[in-house]
Amino acid sequence: MKQKGLTCEEVKKRQIQYGKNVLPAEKTVPAIRIFLSQFANPLVYILCLAGLISLFLQKYFDIALIFSVVIINAFMGFFQENKTQQTLAALKKLVKPSARVLRDNQRQEIDVLELVPGDIVFLAVGDRAPADGRVIEAFSFFTNEAVLTGESEAVKKETGGEVFMGTIVSSGRAVIEVVKIGSLTKIGKIAETLKKTEEPATTLQVRLKKLTHTLIFISVFLSALVFIFGFLTGRDFWQMAELSAVLLVAIIPEALLIVITLVLVLAMQDSLKRKALIRKILAVETLGSVTTICTDKTGTLTEGKMKVVKTDFIDAGSGLLTMCLCNDLSGTEEIALWDFLRERKDFDQEKTFNEANRIFEIPFSSEHKFMITVNSYAGGGDEYLASAKGAPEIIMKMCELSAAEQKSLMLKIDAWAEKGLKVMALASKKISKDDLKEIKNKKLTDFTWAGMVGLWDPPRRDVKETLLAAKQAGLKIKVVTGDYYRTAVKIMEYLGIKINSGQILEGDELEKLNDKELKSRISNILLFARVTPEQKLRIVSVLQELGEIVAMTGDGVNDAPALKKSNIGIVVGDASEVAKETADLILLDNNFKTIISAVEAGRLVFENIKKIILFILSNSFAEVVVIMGALILGWPFPLTVVQILWLHLLCDGPEDFILGFEPKEKETMLEGPKSMAEPIFDKIGIFLTIMISLLSGLISLGFFWYFGLYHGNLILGQTMAFMSLAFSSVIYIFSCRTLRKPFWQYENFWSNKWLFMVVIFSLLLAFIITYFPPTQKILGLMPLNLFQWSLLLAKAVLLVLVIEIIKLKMRPKKIVALS
Repeated sequence: MKQKGLTCEEVKKRQIQYGKNVLPAEKTVPAIRIFLSQFANPLVYILCLAGLISLFLQKYFDIALIFSVVIINAFMGFFQENKTQQTLAALKKLVKPSARVLRDNQRQEIDVLELVPGDIVFLAVGDRAPADGRVIEAFSFFTNEAVLTGESEAVKKETGGEVFMGTIVSSGRAVIEVVKIGSLTKIGKIAETLKKTEEPATTLQVRLKKLTHTLIFISVFLSALVFIFGFLTGRDFWQMAELSAVLLVAIIPEALLIVITLVLVLAMQDSLKRKALIRKILAVETLGSVTTICTDKTGTLTEGKMKVVKTDFIDAGSGLLTMCLCNDLSGTEEIALWDFLRERKDFDQEKTFNEANRIFEIPFSSEHKFMITVNSYAGGGDEYLASAKGAPEIIMKMCELSAAEQKSLMLKIDAWAEKGLKVMALASKKISKDDLKEIKNKKLTDFTWAGMVGLWDPPRRDVKETLLAAKQAGLKIKVVTGDYYRTAVKIMEYLGIKINSGQILEGDELEKLNDKELKSRISNILLFARVTPEQKLRIVSVLQELGEIVAMTGDGVNDAPALKKSNIGIVVGDASEVAKETADLILLDNNFKTIISAVEAGRLVFENIKKIILFILSNSFAEVVVIMGALILGWPFPLTVVQILWLHLLCDGPEDFILGFEPKEKETMLEGPKSMAEPIFDKIGIFLTIMISLLSGLISLGFFWYFGLYHGNLILGQTMAFMSLAFSSVIYIFSCRTLRKPFWQYENFWSNKWLFMVVIFSLLLAFIITYFPPTQKILGLMPLNLFQWSLLLAKAVLLVLVIEIIKLKMRPKKIVALS
């Protein structure tokens, strides 16, 4: 490399001249538009209609309250949607593309937006070109320009050729000089047409939308029934119209989709604290249904910090030279080789590397599992040095070795691998210009075996416990690696998993199996070794055909098809840009434990959504029972329009989404994966909703009859009916926090601080509005005595008991057993 790159001073001057390397940003929805969109809602129109009816009836206070509800609802909806948008935007900013550059004669990794024209950039397989540039050096360099041309066929780039921002390096490597950045690039000029479309609705959101539409239909039917029945039984037409409109607004769970989306986004935010960056909302719900995790070994089960701990050189000089020249410092293995050379006092790797001019290379790939470089050297004349490193069984085929020598080497390789070492073979040969043509044509023979090195990558300390927890959670773990199977087997033993020969499938054997044969064996396979990216894709496909929900880890551009095919694509933090863009989940700490944490988050979200739906619907339909009961019995209405709106806005509003903050229960991970077909409103949810609504509504009617009709105090009767609905939901929300066990056995009883704050606020508000003269007048209430409060408390306790009995009888008893 003859270039020294830009200096810091030159970079600063060019940044002032050219600005940041950014494309025109995709516009976010302005806050004011989000707020105004809250009024484009059919329920707002219904409330406005109710307001007009109130105006006709000259109920001026009702008009003021109705339009206050419209405004407050708009602010609440704005808060939830704006919070969701801001959180998603913040999460997207965390994925920052980087570029490897040469500045001040040193290789550095910088943020892509800091690039300037004149920067020297290194590109390798899986990289996305960070700017338009001119190729300075190219080695078997091909790019995919589909983002610009729509053609998926790779385009070969030679020295002097052009590389365009956004195109993907499909093979080889190159050094380019940046020519244009940001909006001046080719893609920058067409950026407006390349903006991302909106993320499609998730499966859960679609199911919730269908549920909401069903509930809207039921609500409209019930409201119409109330209106028709009331009018036919002699009630005032306009009074019934106003009441029916307000009742419709109160019982339709119009905020359900917004609340659930917010809960999903908050789950993404919480996962980030545990080093799991979930890139798509869809992934949150899918994670809870994952049944099989196909994980790589290196970096997730191990620390990803390799070190050369064993060597066996036939020719030490040749072996050291190969480790130096056949090296791009592009991964943990090559860095480990470089560190080993640095520690030797008899070898200057910096000087050796700089003096040897690389004229050709075959970059390493997971398909052919080797790397070859060809260098000219001082005093070599027309002779070059070809160096090869890679999988031992591959390098052996390139060398002149007898059968006995190969057998001896394999015994040694197996012995090292059985200690958990990754074995890398080294070979080299001197070649002429004619020989170089043969190497370029992939005729790789007559190399001299130089030796081999053993690299140790220690298993992560906490993974052993995590694997046990994954097993208890009903998750199937399959290790899919390009490593030698004996190395992987030993690492798995260190992690507490013993693998027998019938549970191992190597890439060569896998290639010989048809899909039917693979299907019959794949369930018993725990380790796939020496597999290619294409075979990873096949493994995922076959598992999915067997009904598995698959999470797959990967890090290279070649893993992108398997990552995209899997239900959840997972990459480590230092994966290629293409792999990151395909992935649903990025592990910021490269730890297998983080995958299990993300699965846990997915299961928890699904559970909390079910609790939210149960609580919202139970409250809404209890009001319907009260109004319908009064109509059927021919009584005055126990609730006024103002009281219904108050219940809808201030009593139910804050509580509607507070259950979304509930932490996981011990059983969350023990009951196994959530089926994608599992209803979000299941039998226990439906039964509890019916029982709570009926019981709460009927007791409220009883209070109204006893105090309002039997004792002749209509205001007191309405106060008791109103307060019984407002007060009881604040109490029985504790039973809705867990559907598995009595609330007093709930291990997280004190953990949801927001719930306690909302409950305390709601209880204080209930007392204030009952005794504060202005709210008494507004809501048509009167003070209650100790006996009446005791009755309200008794009702709440009765509801709690009923819920707990139903939970006891209907709660799921299935727990995943350890096998």
